[in-house]
Amino acid sequence: MPEQPGIDAYAAYLPAYVLDDNRLDPGVPARAGGPARSVAGHDEDAVTMAVEALRHVAAGAPAGRHLLLATTTAPYEAKTSAGVAHEALGLDPGVTALDLRGHRAGASALDLALRGVATAALADVRTTRPGAPDELAQGDAAAAFVGGRRAAVLLARVGHTAEVLDRWRLPGERHDRVWDERFTAEILVAAGLHTAHRALAEASLDTVDQVVVSSSNPRAATALRKALGGATALRKASGGATALRKASGGAGRDAAVERATGFTGAAHPGLLLAAALDEAQPGQTILLLSATEGADAFVLRVGDGIRAARGGPSVRAQLAARQRVGYGRYLRWRGLLDVQGPARPAAPAPAAPPMHRRAGWKYRLEGSRCDACGRVTTPPGRVCASCGIVGAGTATGKVSLRERTARVVSVTRDHLTTMPEPEVAIVVADVDGGGRLSAYATDVAPGDVTVGMAMTPVFRRLWTTDSIHNYFWKLRPAPADAAPGKDTADGQ
Repeated sequence: MPEQPGIDAYAAYLPAYVLDDNRLDPGVPARAGGPARSVAGHDEDAVTMAVEALRHVAAGAPAGRHLLLATTTAPYEAKTSAGVAHEALGLDPGVTALDLRGHRAGASALDLALRGVATAALADVRTTRPGAPDELAQGDAAAAFVGGRRAAVLLARVGHTAEVLDRWRLPGERHDRVWDERFTAEILVAAGLHTAHRALAEASLDTVDQVVVSSSNPRAATALRKALGGATALRKASGGATALRKASGGAGRDAAVERATGFTGAAHPGLLLAAALDEAQPGQTILLLSATEGADAFVLRVGDGIRAARGGPSVRAQLAARQRVGYGRYLRWRGLLDVQGPARPAAPAPAAPPMHRRAGWKYRLEGSRCDACGRVTTPPGRVCASCGIVGAGTATGKVSLRERTARVVSVTRDHLTTMPEPEVAIVVADVDGGGRLSAYATDVAPGDVTVGMAMTPVFRRLWTTDSIHNYFWKLRPAPADAAPGKDTADGQ
């Protein structure tokens, strides 16, 4: 555990798609300036999004530390979903993988990461019934945090539990049940203000530079942002009454991100905190308040190493890079619109023994480098595909291709895919530094994939058969900026 708890590294992940129009009847006018929701692709879930956030920050997680996956939409029940992310990241077996479930799990996982006992991933894929009033107010995202002091130091952390039936789902159900937000907002606002006051007092602060509010109840979130005024001061007025006054800076940033992504469940406090850290300057203070089934408050002071602490692109850059998805396509992806698929058998389910034997290839995308000629064979094997030497790919000759760029050498368009798309692109690509991959392309229209295109591996779900999720690596277009962990879209 660090001498003083805090954040050493962080990353956020937003899917490549955004939905801003859910009209079933195109004749109904669209609401001008309405909310938008972040949309995970048909091959994404809480595990794959967690891997995308974690791969930027979790490579060196030491044995003895936990890997936590906080989510309300784990792809497996009974089985630990965090174990799949653990394998995909190639972490030390001494790192224990655990799931945390529920809307409040995100704040709990963040707390454990700040205390240095865990590397935390917060990820959710949110689904409502078509046409639900809050359909565009729910979204998909992930965030990851590693404990330390480079990005921010934890000055105070206060929790408050309140049993309240606000948003819930029974086992076997797909969609959340929600009480009218008016019935529970007052409870969450009271818990949130009480917790914020205690946290600021514990941190011995009168003001903070930014206030970040996350809540499963949108009415409570709005009320808390208004009451705290974007930046908060706690002071004792005459007669001992507690009063709030507004300080400069930070007002509305969290609300703007939420309006562009929707409420992202267990991931939401992490996503909003990541967006705040993207913009924060060394020495500034941040109050993060999560009001869900009570409240959790964190007061942090931004460290001098904040710019180096971020892994991957900023939240703002990811928001700007998204592409719109049509409502019908979104409904097909979520299985909410039953359409006739191609006349072909379902894809076979993977079996447990070969998945375990080939874990290095399936989960970590490891090839074997020949000790004799130096060429990389993919999938890995005992015989070098180049020189034919038997036993050339030893344990020391394993090489991971996950973080390398691949160049497309051929493209095939499959019109009989079992995926919820009319066609997908299958590419053969040569990996920089050696190795060749045959993989599905994702996050790109099949017709836009061209020979010579630079692509990078991304962990995705291929399909689900017989209640088994078949995970492997796909290829998506490489980002325009080549510097790992940095982006230029926001001038940082």
